[in-house]
Parts: sequence; C-alpha cells; structure tokens
Amino acid sequence: MHFAAPEMFGSTEYYVGAGICALIAMVITWRDPPGMLDNVLLFLFKWGIVASGLVFFIWGIGYKLEFWGEHNPDVVFSSAFDTILPNLAVLSGVLLLVSGWVYWRLR
Repeated sequence: MHFAAPEMFGSTEYYVGAGICALIAMVITWRDPPGMLDNVLLFLFKWGIVASGLVFFIWGIGYKLEFWGEHNPDVVFSSAFDTILPNLAVLSGVLLLVSGWVYWRLR
C-alpha cells in the first residue's frame, strides 16, 4: 500500500487496504489442510467482493440519476470522474447480475 498510494498514508482507506492485502497474503500462504478458518476467509472474500460490487453499482445508478454528486449543467467540460466511473459502476453491476443469473441457471 505504501508504494501504490503514498498520498493516502495515515488515512482510514490506507489501513483498510493494508488489512485487505494482509488477509489476501494470509490466505495465499496458508499451508494447513482446508479447515474452518480457510472456509470462513474464502466465504468473506467471495461475498465481500459481491457486496462491494453491488454497492458500487447502486452508487453508479444514483450518480447517473443525480441523487448525489455535484452536477452543474452550466459547466462545458466534465471530468473523467463524471463520465467514466458511473458507467464503470453500472457495467460492473450488470456483470454481477448476469454472472449471478448464469451461476443460478447452471446450478
């Protein structure tokens, strides 16, 4: 984290990212036979990724519908944040929903 985002050092996001990296490293280097701790960590990772993707999707829909964010119709130029990120959020949510539907159909 320190080399990837040094400007975030000391913030809450920095420590959350460092914790996530530590958990991923712990799962990768875990050398015991699969047990309850492994299953719990993998469950948290799997459903944590799905939950964060859905939250990102909801944020993108809300931003596109102007529920939140700073929208000024008088501005001629928009930033990449106003165009790319909400579209990426909507795309990731659609991909999550389609992959969930395919998984459900194949099960």
